[in-house]
Amino acid sequence: MKKRRRSTSNSEETSLLNSLASEKLNKGNVNTAKEDNDSENQNEKLELVGLTWPKKSHIGVKIQFVIEWPISLLRWITCPPCYHDKKWDVYRKLFASIFPVPSLMLVIITFGGGWDGFNVTVGQSQFPVYAFFIIIGLAASFLLFYFLPIKKAPHPVFQFFLGLSAFIFSICWLNIEANEVVATLEAFGLLFSIDTAILGLTVLAVGNSVGDWVADTAVARAGKPAMGVSSCFGSPLLNDVLGLGIALSAYLATNKLTYFTFHINSPEYNKVKLSWIFLGISLLASAAVMPIFKFTPPKAYGIVLIYLYIVFMVFSILDEVGILPIHLGDGT
Repeated sequence: MKKRRRSTSNSEETSLLNSLASEKLNKGNVNTAKEDNDSENQNEKLELVGLTWPKKSHIGVKIQFVIEWPISLLRWITCPPCYHDKKWDVYRKLFASIFPVPSLMLVIITFGGGWDGFNVTVGQSQFPVYAFFIIIGLAASFLLFYFLPIKKAPHPVFQFFLGLSAFIFSICWLNIEANEVVATLEAFGLLFSIDTAILGLTVLAVGNSVGDWVADTAVARAGKPAMGVSSCFGSPLLNDVLGLGIALSAYLATNKLTYFTFHINSPEYNKVKLSWIFLGISLLASAAVMPIFKFTPPKAYGIVLIYLYIVFMVFSILDEVGILPIHLGDGT
């Protein structure tokens, strides 16, 4: 009996020791997994989109990286990181500290008439505006470098300032890109003897809408069709209201005018009226179809809209080349 008791006690002790050893091993594995996760997160934080070399990607991605690297560098030094992705390190601090000078040079190019803006002086003096902006930018860079932390998250005030700055200077980049696209279209039109209005109706219109099309499609496929359809209407409405309003207001303010006149029967205005007619047809049709089908219309309606756009393009091009001139309305 004693031998049996001793054997059972020994077996219990060995089982306890085995359980303790397994717990220690599990704790060790958990700790190593946590360390690995921390190191992976740290490496992920150090990655800068467009600047960090894609080691594990295929050759096509690497070639694209090399081509886009200068543009990515310009984006990082003019549009500062603002902790929107919950990532902050010494590299992001450096980019956030040096952005004032390059971004102010971007403002001169955007609102100063291109590279001629560097010839503008302050008032009646001979002191150039770009030198004044460089002084302001260096002072702001010094303050940002002194107050921004290295590893901790920036203060909410700095986050708001950096985010607002990134938004403003992103608009400057979009303005420059839009001007370059228009200039490129004009160059193609002169080179191949194609009217720029036709290029605007085809190439420029499609290129301007591809981004909205991709974003709206992604939102609809994510299970939010109402948001995708609303964006289809909201984006062109924003372009029409703010685009026309700001452009016309800037024109009146620049030329010191209180009103301007235009001819209703001019060829340019006929194109605008034709565009508004087809836009009104599509909007009214969508406003009726979408609620009826609970924002999940059939594929046939999409085909109808595509055909409507094709008809609009055909009429616009025929009117532009003079084969089928369109006259909408009388008077001036």
